[in-house]
Amino acid sequence: MELYNNLRSKAGRYMLQRRLSAVRRLHQDFNLEKVKKIGILWDATYENDFQHLAALNRQLSDMGKSVEMMVWIPGKIVPDRLTGITYMKFLRKTDLNWAFIPVSEDAKKFIAGNFDLLIDINPSSVFPLSCLVALSATPMKVGPDVTEEPEKAPYDMMIRTPKPFSIAVFLEQTMLYLSMISSPETRA
Repeated sequence: MELYNNLRSKAGRYMLQRRLSAVRRLHQDFNLEKVKKIGILWDATYENDFQHLAALNRQLSDMGKSVEMMVWIPGKIVPDRLTGITYMKFLRKTDLNWAFIPVSEDAKKFIAGNFDLLIDINPSSVFPLSCLVALSATPMKVGPDVTEEPEKAPYDMMIRTPKPFSIAVFLEQTMLYLSMISSPETRA
């Protein structure tokens, strides 16, 4: 069974590489104040981290920004605490094709979403979330620095956090550095 999953995973990575050639991104100067729409990808394996995401959503909403979140649910059932939240869409194993690439309508809408900023909270490098990040044409992508080959990461900015990964530290550092690169005084 493991051999079969490895073959599926390799096929998925190959298919993703082929699809990436068609993705066209418009790189522009980044300014957090001008951002209107933010997409967030979150691996909900550790559901207790939700409190930090809820706080971030409140903070961004207070700043007048629209937030959409795509959440990876590792099990079959969405936890009760996450249901009914309007800005969250869910991605489960049933939403993937045979090569682990997301094919659900919500995933397609998320990829096509015209986000100004994409924040990926995927410290375990869950492949379906990595696909969504890579296939999105968002001009600014931020994610954790957890890979051995950072040059292959699909991010414009990577945040390194201490081990074990802390979502609170990651989000704090993300917002700090995004505001720093947005400020004309601190821009290089």
